[in-house]
Amino acid sequence: MSSGINSSWTSPFITYLTSNSSTIPMTTSEAGWCAVSPALGCLLGPPIAAYLADRIGRKNTVLIMAPVVFFSQLGIGLVRNVWHLALLRLFIGAADGACFTTLPMYVGEISSPDIRGFLSSLICLSFTLGVLLINTIGCFFSIFTCSIICAAVPAVHFLGFIFMPESPYYYIKVGKYNEAKKSLKIFTGLADVDEELKSLSDAVRVQEEIVKNSKFMDLFTIPRIRKATVIFVIIGLALRASAKAPLLSYTKMIFEESGSDISSSLSTIVYCSVEFFVMTITTYFVIDRFGKKIMCVISLSGCGITLFLLGFYFFVKDFHHDISRYLNWLPITTLTAYSVLFNMGLSFTQVCYLSELFPTNVKAKALSFAEISTVLTNAVTVKLFQVMNDGFGTLSGSFFCFSILCMIMLVFVIKYVPETKGMTLEEVQLFFTGEKYKENDENIEGTLLRNNDIE
Repeated sequence: MSSGINSSWTSPFITYLTSNSSTIPMTTSEAGWCAVSPALGCLLGPPIAAYLADRIGRKNTVLIMAPVVFFSQLGIGLVRNVWHLALLRLFIGAADGACFTTLPMYVGEISSPDIRGFLSSLICLSFTLGVLLINTIGCFFSIFTCSIICAAVPAVHFLGFIFMPESPYYYIKVGKYNEAKKSLKIFTGLADVDEELKSLSDAVRVQEEIVKNSKFMDLFTIPRIRKATVIFVIIGLALRASAKAPLLSYTKMIFEESGSDISSSLSTIVYCSVEFFVMTITTYFVIDRFGKKIMCVISLSGCGITLFLLGFYFFVKDFHHDISRYLNWLPITTLTAYSVLFNMGLSFTQVCYLSELFPTNVKAKALSFAEISTVLTNAVTVKLFQVMNDGFGTLSGSFFCFSILCMIMLVFVIKYVPETKGMTLEEVQLFFTGEKYKENDENIEGTLLRNNDIE
């Protein structure tokens, strides 16, 4: 939730910050760097989290990030210099990077297959709630008041999460079998977990034997792990192609540029509310019923179409102004449709796949790589969006470019991304070693079939 707040923080404040009445005066270029600073900060968090997750545990790694976010949020309400503001947002970005490296790992390891997609998507739902919160309160309150409200989020997180149990996978990995047994009892609700403990221990042992003394380069040199890495890269690039990162940072500005009769503040709140509502429906009723791949394909196709329509509107507005007055309804309608389609699939696909693609002994390094690559590409898309807008003098070029990228990535998703619905983490790993999980017409069977064509 804190990450959602930070990612979309500039959206309600960007026009104020670049105005003459701003208490933190800045140019549009400086505002662009302020928007991208959390993504740059995220480069610091994942390597730290990858190191800590295997040494102090998944839970404690997430927990110690809360004070960083708490004090940085308080500082945002007090600074009066653009570079101080960017630095504080960079600190929060580093904590975000650490959390997004560790949280999918933790959630994936505590979840049974039938609810793993649901629990993983709760991360995305909370992120969306953070986006809605900052865009709502940012339209009515000052930066100082908003910083106080936002600082309460990591405070509540710290006080609540400190009582949560550690992942049993981590305890088994470090040889603490009694603690693993206690953790399993909490997560399964069973008094006798000896069978589950043995199964997990065997699975971790097998994964450790596959890659002993794991290194970062194992993500690219070992075929079965490289395959998982390629799949993640495809999913990550598809998410970047959807232009979600620029829309998070410039939502209100886009509505203001549209020239619609509907106020930009109201349009932003409606847009974010629809996004949260759709994400909630998807989380509870869709993800574990229809599978991740098919929802990703539908979502990516829809984003490409809606971004094209948005580009068409700004093209008409800037070059055929006499026609645009009949299309004032199009920006809010198109962005709302974009929100619905994005949250049907792309919003949770990356986090859900990250929770299951990689074996335990390289998972920390894999998620560190995933977060670093994510924030780098996010930073590029956010900055590129601002540069293209300034260069073209219109928003249409940016939206047309992202629409084309969506269609290109759609081909890769259809061709290379597998469906893992109904698989345990162990069965996902068997899939990458050349064994395929079989799904019959009625239900998921626990059958693994050799597939020599998988490589």
